[in-house]
Amino acid sequence: MNNRKYQVFISSTYTDLKEERNIILETLLKANFIPAGMEGFVATDMEQFEVIKSVIDLCDYYILILGKRYGSINEQTGKSYTEMEYDYAIENNIPVLVFAMDDSYPVSEDKIDRDESKIEALMQFKKRAMTNRLATIWKNHTDLAGSVAISIVNAEKDFPRPGWQRGVDYDEASLRRQIMEIQDEKDKILAELETAKKELDSLKNNNSDDIAFEDTPIEIEITHYHRHYNHLDTSDIIETSLEELFKIISTEMMDVKIVEMAVRDCILNGFNKSPIDYSFDNKQFVKILLNQYKALGLVYSEVDEKGGPYWGLTQKGEQLRNDLILIKKKD
Repeated sequence: MNNRKYQVFISSTYTDLKEERNIILETLLKANFIPAGMEGFVATDMEQFEVIKSVIDLCDYYILILGKRYGSINEQTGKSYTEMEYDYAIENNIPVLVFAMDDSYPVSEDKIDRDESKIEALMQFKKRAMTNRLATIWKNHTDLAGSVAISIVNAEKDFPRPGWQRGVDYDEASLRRQIMEIQDEKDKILAELETAKKELDSLKNNNSDDIAFEDTPIEIEITHYHRHYNHLDTSDIIETSLEELFKIISTEMMDVKIVEMAVRDCILNGFNKSPIDYSFDNKQFVKILLNQYKALGLVYSEVDEKGGPYWGLTQKGEQLRNDLILIKKKD
């Protein structure tokens, strides 16, 4: 018998979707899940957003409800706090379930965005979120409750999560033994990982002479999504080089590891292109670029304890970054 309880974070704009949040909360409780809706605590600044992130970290699943409002926008990111919560869940590999209101669903005027920039931002956010395999469109409250009940049960089967379990279900001796076994396994994996990294670095250093880097021009095809409906999306090209792109990315990796989405954003920002308004036509471009630098021994990738891939600089990459960005003394 599975005695675990799974915690679910409910994310949405707040005032316009109170009723829908309550429906989902009740549905989760009936299905023996633990809702973490942060009712009455909606992020309006980065300090509150940090608190919400800590709650998301403790959750096993994440539910996003999309209505007809985009929500409050963070000035630093240009995104709504709801979209920032969604991105954080995705980055941390928390299974995301999306429930989007059907366009024909009638709502009062105060629950609809009229600002054209927010309408466009919501459209792009919804378009991105609906690519999730666990995305559903609901047409009424009965439809919403039924979809949530089915989806969360299926998610539990298809995407097993740690969940929560009462401490009394364990005896202390058994728990200590499991901790020791896990620690031994961790030490073994870390040793194997260190050996593999050294072997990989050696292989890269011996076989990178024929891989392009310096003075290699690159053209990045991008699409500009206009905020106003009376403008069509337009294409653009960024002309750069492998060396210039590495300079931008490696500066962002100053003593930190970053995810692919952050690499994409820093490239666009590096050429004064807002990540919310532009996207790469080739969706695999960042992966291809990082693989190029990995083959050159400049970056490495690793998976954290939550399963998320992160990218950082090797010693060779740090040295090259310093050569590119440090101000040298004049002769």
